[in-house]
Amino acid sequence: MPFSKPTEDIIADFRGLPRNVSWSSKRMPVSLNSLLVVFKERYKIEEPCPERSLVENWGEVFGKLANRCNPVRIKDEHTLIISVTNPTLRTELNFQKMHILNKIARLPHCAAIQDLVIRG
Repeated sequence: MPFSKPTEDIIADFRGLPRNVSWSSKRMPVSLNSLLVVFKERYKIEEPCPERSLVENWGEVFGKLANRCNPVRIKDEHTLIISVTNPTLRTELNFQKMHILNKIARLPHCAAIQDLVIRG
């Protein structure tokens, strides 16, 4: 049964054995600024994206219903999945689906969203 690194060190000390030194314990620490640069590039944090545009304009798209529904994710770059608080709201949003999709299409970086899936 494998033990955690601190547990293995305690057992090694107790038995008089040398501690197991892994590659990660020999590695030099990396500055937080350099990690942030890597994360920004890898995950495209500061680049414009449909997710950010939707979150920033959620209230404008859904109006008074905005606090009763939430974005879940964008699937396959063209389907927005949202969750709602109850089945009645889901039915109401299904009736307004085309109107909502037109509002979303006018948002920056959201023209590719062509479908809306509403989950209760």
